[in-house]
Amino acid sequence: MREQIINRFNSGDLARAYDLCQAGLLDRPDDFWLKHRAVLCLIRSGALERAFAAYHEYRLAEIRHDEDCLAVGARLLKALALEAHGRDFACQAVESARKYADVHARTGGHYPAINAASMFMLAGEPAQAENFAREVLYGSFVSTPATPEEAYYRHASQAEAYLLLGDLPAARSTLKEAFRQDPDNHLAHATTLRQLRLLVSVLGLDADWLQALEPPRPAHFAGHIFGLGEGERQLAISSETRLRDLVDMTLARHNVGAVYGALAAGSDIIIAESALARGCELNLVLPVPVSVFVDASVRPFGDAWRARFDACLERAEKITELTSDRRILSPETINYASLVAMGMSRMRAQVLATRPLQILIAEEADPEDPHAGCGTLHDGAVWSDCGLDQVRLAYPGQRQAMAAKTQDSGLEPGFRPAMRAMLFLDIAGSSAVPDDRVPHFVRSVLKSLAACCDDLAEPPLHADSWGDGMFLAFTTVEQAARAAESLRLAFAGIDMRAEDLPTSLGLRIAGHFGPVHEGEDPLQKRPSLFGGQVAVAARIEAATVPGSIFVSEAFAAALTMSSSDFRSEYVGQIRIDAHMPEHRLYALRALPVKAAARLRRARSARPAKPV
Repeated sequence: MREQIINRFNSGDLARAYDLCQAGLLDRPDDFWLKHRAVLCLIRSGALERAFAAYHEYRLAEIRHDEDCLAVGARLLKALALEAHGRDFACQAVESARKYADVHARTGGHYPAINAASMFMLAGEPAQAENFAREVLYGSFVSTPATPEEAYYRHASQAEAYLLLGDLPAARSTLKEAFRQDPDNHLAHATTLRQLRLLVSVLGLDADWLQALEPPRPAHFAGHIFGLGEGERQLAISSETRLRDLVDMTLARHNVGAVYGALAAGSDIIIAESALARGCELNLVLPVPVSVFVDASVRPFGDAWRARFDACLERAEKITELTSDRRILSPETINYASLVAMGMSRMRAQVLATRPLQILIAEEADPEDPHAGCGTLHDGAVWSDCGLDQVRLAYPGQRQAMAAKTQDSGLEPGFRPAMRAMLFLDIAGSSAVPDDRVPHFVRSVLKSLAACCDDLAEPPLHADSWGDGMFLAFTTVEQAARAAESLRLAFAGIDMRAEDLPTSLGLRIAGHFGPVHEGEDPLQKRPSLFGGQVAVAARIEAATVPGSIFVSEAFAAALTMSSSDFRSEYVGQIRIDAHMPEHRLYALRALPVKAAARLRRARSARPAKPV
């Protein structure tokens, strides 16, 4: 069973890994490995309050002979501290530091020592912090790093210790050596950079030196569509060559890494080709299946573009088809795909502790332009409104109207397309409620959730329920995210023991964002939502860890572009249904205002201004 749990955990299937831990504990209630792994599942899925309760329920703090169990309590308190503020932050930071110190006393490892030092410094206890920093630098660590990653963390811990002691030159040189030990481990680098930025903000030190160590920047790209040659909607070969040179210089100057966008004829393909030539990772986000996209946005502009499209498609790291719509592209689906692509690049930048870039091939936007509400000009406005870095390369041709348009004749009478943010909820373990307590369960639990919905500042446009489940739909992802957090807190506030209900009950909340069809339900004779995107939202709920909010990549990406009050942490690529492709899922958490600001400061040293 352990191997199954580890495989599920490593693949990101936290819900099934957690369920396997719970099943194992029924037979082996004293197995501390299962308890430890269950708490890790909860931490990784963002269910911190539930993880904290399980940590104490399992009495992991009493297991003194296992380093993992010793460290998980300190790690949990650190996660809680970084999302707290004011007095709560200081108290949890000190408690985390003391637990790390205890682990170090028992194991002698540099990892718990440097974490103790940093948490003491963040908690406002510099003397303790400096003591542990010196232990990292001058203590005896008998083991020699066996891998580049181990060597990296040894040097990174020393760099952090130098920083805590105020020796900035030593911190710089040691951190550079750490990066040299494991140069391609960008995720590890990002973890270190985030930690150091928090510390320099507390210590009042210069942070500009960290910018040079940031990994390659993710970028979103977009541009006008065109053919090659003379005439309307065409661009001369010489103009394309000059444009390609500008794109190459932009990618090099700004140290661009992964790129995200579509692959229409013209600007998109030129940028994608240049990125691939530099060894950048190409991630394609298409509003419709590849074949439909080709017919609408590639084939009409010449056979040469189709061959270049296929070559880029073959080398793409990831291809995301957001819908199964077989109609010609519409402005709404084009904007939807662009929003998701922009959000993906921004989330990637957050993971890598850097700032994303947008590369556009377009003229300056004119708010009065009738085309400003869709396509490249719309993408540029959305990005600029977020205060993110943008490079606009002048389009050398004459602007033409978009070729793609909605095929209105394909719409069924009585139905209309709409973009909706959807939530599915159910209560895991409700089948364990004794029959005689079901009416009480409905009144004390389901009615409390319904009352929470009634009290929302922005109520759902559509609401439905069945058994212990609920379906809610909203206009924006931010409305849905706030509703999900309110419902999570409302459920957490119910004292199941006092209500004589099973304490194992847990609320699962799943979110998705995408196009749906609004029409009349033939059975209930009232408006309802239909379509494949509704099914995706429903299936994600079954893969959600109780106590958590799991959302699709489209939901998380769109939310990243509209709100900084939430954090979406990658869970994994999971098959949510036997008849659906795997989906990348994220755990959603609301952040206190001050915690959100602190995490934003930790993401990048780059100036927040146009380049």
